[in-house]
Amino acid sequence: MEIGRRNSCHDSQGSTPVTIDRMLFVEADLVVEIGGEQMFIRGQGSNIVVEIPSVAVAVKMARNLGSLTAVRGWLVTISSALATVGLTVILRTPRRRLLTIGRQGNSWLLRLFGFPNSRLHVY
Repeated sequence: MEIGRRNSCHDSQGSTPVTIDRMLFVEADLVVEIGGEQMFIRGQGSNIVVEIPSVAVAVKMARNLGSLTAVRGWLVTISSALATVGLTVILRTPRRRLLTIGRQGNSWLLRLFGFPNSRLHVY
């Protein structure tokens, strides 16, 4: 896995900034096993995809974090940090997208319930 930071780019004389892009980018292709379940983490640029085997595994992971308050606190903290550095994490199963948090996770409904930078995909 590689995490980098894009710095400003200068013209050939080195004096004038051409673009200023200070967001992070990630390159990753990992397989992680937790509790006998395999998860795949792939990242290219500003999107990181975490693929889990099923929705049941997602529920199990959330339960292991503790109370609903703890899960909410974790989600709010992580999603705000991701949005600040310009990253998006997409949690999905092999067949469907479940949750998007970070820069691209913007849902007015979840924002009403205190979850900024998050989008729950129900379809």
